[in-house]
Amino acid sequence: MSKRALWLWGPWAAFALIALGWTVYWHAVAGEAERRIDAWTAAQREAGAQATVLRVVRHGFPTLMRLELQNISYASARGGWRAETARADLHINLLNPEHIKFEAEAPIALSRANGATTTVTADALIASLRTEGGVLAVAGLEADNLQLDDPAQEGVLLARKVVLNVRPDPRAQGAYQAAFDTQALTLPRPVRSFEAFGVDVAELRAAIVVEHSAALLNAAPQDPLGPWREANGRLRLEMLTLHWGPLQADGHGQGGLDSERRIEGNLEIPIERPAPVLSAIANGPEMDRDAKRALALLAAGYAISGDDITLDVEARDGWLRLEGLPVRRLPPVY
Repeated sequence: MSKRALWLWGPWAAFALIALGWTVYWHAVAGEAERRIDAWTAAQREAGAQATVLRVVRHGFPTLMRLELQNISYASARGGWRAETARADLHINLLNPEHIKFEAEAPIALSRANGATTTVTADALIASLRTEGGVLAVAGLEADNLQLDDPAQEGVLLARKVVLNVRPDPRAQGAYQAAFDTQALTLPRPVRSFEAFGVDVAELRAAIVVEHSAALLNAAPQDPLGPWREANGRLRLEMLTLHWGPLQADGHGQGGLDSERRIEGNLEIPIERPAPVLSAIANGPEMDRDAKRALALLAAGYAISGDDITLDVEARDGWLRLEGLPVRRLPPVY
């Protein structure tokens, strides 16, 4: 072949080889992803769970990769809940296959052991996972206009924006950091003892450390958080920002469960204008009479003095206490 011909055909041959190599790589990554999906469902069934993906359809060649997963269902091996959806898309980063995104393309039905079902819908609902050498590096969830609707219960939970990120805590082995941020949250119904705060939460942000998180994987059907508690599992609330009704404050705290599976722990919330907050709590319809009087007196005192306060919210021995005053009894979480 002459030099002129080599210059003419050489670039085309190189392009063809690169295109062929990329095609082989694209389909190899897709095939490996599908094999992992099949292996995961098989492993779950072997462990006693129920996991199915009826069909996988490939999309996006040659520049992107999207696997359309049709008719997905999962039921925990230990019972207690089941999730089903008609479709979800799995997006794979071709330059880093350990980074994947899971996008819900249909409502998700979450069924609980008591037969109640919550339907989850959103304009966009995306979960992401990035691993390094098979170990979790970071996981996240982002939703726009999220709705949680339980037809058996009053009201619908709404949130304009929800962002959740989880990663290992580099400061402590076995602990995980969780960062949560939600904007324009509407609760399905008023919170007991805080009814006067209303159902609209303008902002809720939190930075949480989950200690001994591996024990959460050992959940039992009738006692899902028992192994975590027995492992001395605790939540450290390192930062809390809450704008809810009259309350606009930042705080911190810690908590867990007592032997009867009731919440125990405390929150410290500095408040610059405590009078409206204490008055709102005192005016709750289910407030204990003595606590109502004491909180009303505190509110009147702070209204006159104009002082700020660090509000102490404590859960102990089955009671919710504000500034040491018992407000109401706390039932077991489950």
